[in-house]
Formats: sequence, structure tokens, C-alpha cells
Amino acid sequence: MSPQKLAATVAVGTVVGVIPAFGVTTILGTAIAARFRLNIAATVLVSYLMQPLQILLALPFIKLGIYWFGLEELQLTFSEMTAMFKNDWLDALNQLWLANLAGISAWALLAVPSGVVLYFITLPILKKVLPAPVVVSAGVSAEG
Repeated sequence: MSPQKLAATVAVGTVVGVIPAFGVTTILGTAIAARFRLNIAATVLVSYLMQPLQILLALPFIKLGIYWFGLEELQLTFSEMTAMFKNDWLDALNQLWLANLAGISAWALLAVPSGVVLYFITLPILKKVLPAPVVVSAGVSAEG
């Protein structure tokens, strides 16, 4: 794999791996990798390696989306969420769905610029680390 393809694979896998929607990284990573002819297995592997970061960044993405889109601030502590579900579970699901959608939107707005920056950061590193490609020429013998 060329350094350019590997850098693109790492960038796509990393960006897709931190989306604040659990369970969609495999499908989304596979679709993007197939579209851009990247290594699907490597893209999915990188996205799986990002799962701890995905968990850590889920709330910041949601809070950023709530802020950017001017939604009502949600108290996202466990006890307050439990109280929300006990009080009116349908309204709680609606509020959490809207907050998560705002988080996904915030991620989507940051995904492409972050991916481009990550690509250009990893490309020079991979060019130094990966071995140079070996050019094999087809030898034509003069024997007849």
C-alpha cells in the first residue's frame, strides 16, 4: 500500500471511529473506504482502535452540537437521565435523540477538515517509515 493510501486509510478510520453514534462505524468506514478504494479492513481496524476516544468524545460532540445549534442544554448525568426516563420516557428519548443528532452534526462539520489535517500530518511520517517501493522491470531476453 502506498503512503498516500495508507495515510488516507488512517485519516478516514480515525475520523469515522470517533463519530458520536455507536454502532455505525463499521458500515460508514466500509462505505467510505470502498468509495475511495482504500483498504477496507485497515480502515475498520483503525476505527475500532478509536473506540475509547469515541466514548471520551461523545459528550463533547453532543455539547458542541447543542451549543452550535442553540438547543436547550441537557443535563447528562446518570441520575438526571434516570429521572427524565422515570418522568416521561418518550420525551426523554426525544430529547436525547435530538441531542445526539446535534452531536453527529457537530462531528460531521468537523470531520472533513480534521481528516484532511490528519492526512497531511501522517503522510510525511509514513513516507519516512514505509520502505520505498521496489520497481520490477520485465526483463526481455535476447535469446530467441
